[in-house]
Amino acid sequence: MGISIVRFQQAGQGSQWGIVEQGEIAVLTSAYASHRELMNAWFSDPGKFTSEGLTRISVKEANLLAPVTRDIQIFCQGLNYASHQEEGGIKAGKGENLIFSKPPSTICGPYDDIIRPTGCELLDYEIELALILKQDLPADTQVDTGNLLDYVGGFTLTNDVSARDFMFGAPMLQWFKGKGQRTFCPTGPILYLLDSSEVDLLSDLQLTLSLNGEVRQDATTDQLIFKPEETLTELAAFTDVNKGDMLLTGTPGGVILNANFKVGMAILLNFTNDEKRREKLVKSQQSVRYLQPGDKLTLNLKSKDGLRDFGTQNNEVRDAT
Repeated sequence: MGISIVRFQQAGQGSQWGIVEQGEIAVLTSAYASHRELMNAWFSDPGKFTSEGLTRISVKEANLLAPVTRDIQIFCQGLNYASHQEEGGIKAGKGENLIFSKPPSTICGPYDDIIRPTGCELLDYEIELALILKQDLPADTQVDTGNLLDYVGGFTLTNDVSARDFMFGAPMLQWFKGKGQRTFCPTGPILYLLDSSEVDLLSDLQLTLSLNGEVRQDATTDQLIFKPEETLTELAAFTDVNKGDMLLTGTPGGVILNANFKVGMAILLNFTNDEKRREKLVKSQQSVRYLQPGDKLTLNLKSKDGLRDFGTQNNEVRDAT
């Protein structure tokens, strides 16, 4: 069995780390500057991470922070569930693995507000399972299910928040700008560190997102098209992936974007005219309600049988001031 870790603050104190057990946090006495340092300690000697004799506080009393610190790279996958391919107007199937990145400045806490940037009209959500690397991934490493947990140390819950109108703001598309705004990656609350026997758990998780109490996304990780080992192998072939880096594995169907014929035509017919393309894109979405200030998102990650809970996010949308 692995261990559930949180990073938190109490009034007048800096960030601390703790073990989550039955609604309480057993406060770790050691200080760790990053999640990498904590993971090093856990994987070096899990037996030292005992909650016996530690001070305990209620989870409700703590200000929970992102359990992943910002000194990392964030890799992302797109269109990695058939249901998301289909709602994007793409024939479901295994084409090419869509890989992109987000800046680490997008990371925010699991209960922080999501800030809709000035000028954004098409703000969208994307619930995702994120994998955390426990060691560097050497160039050209071949990863399979047999050695996957040599590299993947744990996982957490994330939301790949996206400004759809920003994403289509230049001829070759502005995914980095559209997905790279501050607060566009709520993370946590739990960083679950995997035991060496738990590789099957990665395909046995359920992701659920609700908007204002209405379930919008609900899927299980066995539905991933490109499995983690395939994506890590592909990443290792062309870029450096380091200890502590995070891989968002894609979102299921149920996002707000209505990728209909008008969207495609708005992009294709105005491919070299940024202003007109965005205007037409926004017009094509007039019948769709995107995220607005005051909207509340609830995201949850648990095992498919519901017996193990790996954390819930609660975020409210507000406009930039």
